[in-house]
Amino acid sequence: MAAALLFAGLISGTALAFPLFILSPLPIAIAALGFGTLSGAAAATLASALIGFTLSYLAGGLYFILFAAPVAWAAHLVGLSRPDDAAPGGRQWFPLDVVLMRVALAISVAVVLTGFLLGYDPEALITQTLAVLKTWLAQTDGVTPTDAELEPLVRFNIALMPFTSASLALGILVLATWLGARIAKMSGLLKREWTPLWTVVLPQSAALFFGLAFVASMLPGIPGQIGGAVAGAMGFAFALTGFGLLHAVLIGKAARPLLLFLVYAVSFIFLLPLGIMAVVGLADTALQFRARRSAPRPGIS
Repeated sequence: MAAALLFAGLISGTALAFPLFILSPLPIAIAALGFGTLSGAAAATLASALIGFTLSYLAGGLYFILFAAPVAWAAHLVGLSRPDDAAPGGRQWFPLDVVLMRVALAISVAVVLTGFLLGYDPEALITQTLAVLKTWLAQTDGVTPTDAELEPLVRFNIALMPFTSASLALGILVLATWLGARIAKMSGLLKREWTPLWTVVLPQSAALFFGLAFVASMLPGIPGQIGGAVAGAMGFAFALTGFGLLHAVLIGKAARPLLLFLVYAVSFIFLLPLGIMAVVGLADTALQFRARRSAPRPGIS
């Protein structure tokens, strides 16, 4: 119910509407991580059903596909384990690097399904966006740009929508899962031993997925849109691991908190640092920087 209420905050149109929407998967993550997979599945289903009954069936279905089901599944993967006497605590937990890769691929599929359900048509969207922009700009005192002046910028942003939508959805999902785990840990309900998110390095197979998706995103039409969604989600996952490498490199530095704060703050305002961190994360995965940095050197115990 809390997830549905947070999502419904969008219709208020206030300044808090978008932050509340971003946090809407959090209660589902708390239920799944604190009380188990069945609780997470029940929370995801009930939240989506409430949204469907109170707002629209399409909104409920889209919320289930894009946020509710993925966050419940991510929490399920985080909570997977098997007995292992050699592991700390006697249990071997599902690796977080594989969790991140699988969740990124799941978000890609969810974004593609959402696009099909909404009837994503770039040309129609460009026309609608131009009309809205012209109406809004006409209300200002300045000179209203022409369609020829506005269209290149609008067309560029619409072309990036598969990338940006998948990146935003994965960011919301990772934030909800991480916050849910922190809250469950503070409540004494998290069974898994805490592992800092910045220690995660994606498997090398993730680099192959990203490369193929990036090449496919260059294709016209639906294949390019599908490739863009996969590349956007995987690219954001690599950006997260790029930030993780920065955390690792700055360990022991007095200015570490300030530098990390500045990098994150700039990344919220501009997209360029995210792209740089995605390249860093991709290089870290492909070349195993962290693995080689932490490996014991010959002659040193």
